[in-house]
Amino acid sequence: MEEPWIRTVQRLFYPVMSVFGMPASILTIAVFWKGKLDLSKSIIFYLVALAVANFLLILVVTVFRDIFYFYVNISLWWPKPSCGVSNWIYFTCVYSLTWLTVAFTFDRYVIVCCSKLKLVYCTAKNTQRVILCVYTGAFLMAMPTFWIYVPVPTLGPNGTSMDICTIRKDLSKIPILSVYDHFQTTVWIVIPLVALMLTNGLTVWNIVITSRVRQGLKSAVANKSEDDPEMARRRRSIMLLALITISFLGHWLPKMVIKVVERLTYPPVNRYNFYHPVNVVRMLANMLIVLSSFSNMCIYALTIEKFRQELMRGAKSAISALCKPPHSPSIKKVEIFTT
Repeated sequence: MEEPWIRTVQRLFYPVMSVFGMPASILTIAVFWKGKLDLSKSIIFYLVALAVANFLLILVVTVFRDIFYFYVNISLWWPKPSCGVSNWIYFTCVYSLTWLTVAFTFDRYVIVCCSKLKLVYCTAKNTQRVILCVYTGAFLMAMPTFWIYVPVPTLGPNGTSMDICTIRKDLSKIPILSVYDHFQTTVWIVIPLVALMLTNGLTVWNIVITSRVRQGLKSAVANKSEDDPEMARRRRSIMLLALITISFLGHWLPKMVIKVVERLTYPPVNRYNFYHPVNVVRMLANMLIVLSSFSNMCIYALTIEKFRQELMRGAKSAISALCKPPHSPSIKKVEIFTT
């Protein structure tokens, strides 16, 4: 029995991403946490929290789920609850990444648009509280997925029986889990997208209006054009915010759209038909999400100059350490025979 082509792509993609994506997330965490990037502590905390969630996501998806299911007989190495646990952690990371992005955009909105509120809200301690609340809420919100995903026996490409960790077939017969499966679409997709569009739109609008006012005041005072450090800082801030939002939408929107399509399709799509267009797009969207752990580091390197400098400094140090010849131990002359 020939393996579906999408499963072959997954079999090759996830090990490759584990090689590149996990080190990229670790480097991102290290550079933001230790590097001097001239960014506020709130921004550092949010970007580190996003990188940690990305690292856990790729670790769970590539190592503890797909690689083992593709290359190891999971029933011999992992107990059955491991399927539910891995998806519990996976959706915890998914919800965390989604709502941390929303929290970060709201933080930037408050900084730009709310001069009084930012003194109270945009502090390092409050940012830590927000991140902790997001992680805790995501962990609790993802808990029902432990019972939704179970090992389901299927036929492998060589005709042998194997277990695939997927949604249980009797989900519609369990009212609580069925309601949750539909409710998570709102919590994960509808509300975050509306919040992202609203906060980003208000932030950009406020920055544009403020820029025009400042430029008008400057032109009234002096005819010659001078650099405005405040406007330069605002431009960098809006560029970083825009790129993070675009990256999030580019990597997550296909998954969100296909999730809605699955909900509206009747009769329901057979998730075990790996040739169905909806299932193919869903699997490609899952791979696109995992790819974000590597592409986010590239975005930071292109956007933040000092992040790029820290990466180059670290790469030079690593190369010099590898290329440096080992010191030969000094050999002391020992006289064996004495007169």
